[in-house]
Amino acid sequence: MSTSSSTEKIRQKLNLKIYLNELTALIGRPVYANELNSLEQTTALRETSQKFVAQEPQACEILFSERSSDRFKGFIQRLHSANPSSVYVWTPRTIVCGALLAPSIAAINFDFDFTINEEGILAFSTSDLEDRLLFDFSVSSTGDQIMRLETLGQNWARVVY
Repeated sequence: MSTSSSTEKIRQKLNLKIYLNELTALIGRPVYANELNSLEQTTALRETSQKFVAQEPQACEILFSERSSDRFKGFIQRLHSANPSSVYVWTPRTIVCGALLAPSIAAINFDFDFTINEEGILAFSTSDLEDRLLFDFSVSSTGDQIMRLETLGQNWARVVY
């Protein structure tokens, strides 16, 4: 076993429980390690999805609490209509634990807690790697919990919040 492989296994073991808890909150059911892509598959997905880096995102900022609003739910439904493909769920731990494929963006539980991860980052990319949705949540200078939404890709960038 190579040193890098040993290091990857240790990093995975240290992060897996927290990661599975994040995914469970987002999927709305228990998620198990055997449902995750391999680290090699996940790395390949990340490299293939780098095309999004060159694109200009459509972005807006909302209050974090708006995730429960009819407007937000309508936004998610419009994303789903624009590209109903299954989606990979990305958190800061995905690259060390493996990506999870969810049935669609509409299948995600957006009623997650602000503290779902300390980094305040979640992303969802369609399995056809045509579209991506990014959430960047933080506390504003006035103390409000806010979330920046970014859509990228052939279909989702045209969907306006």
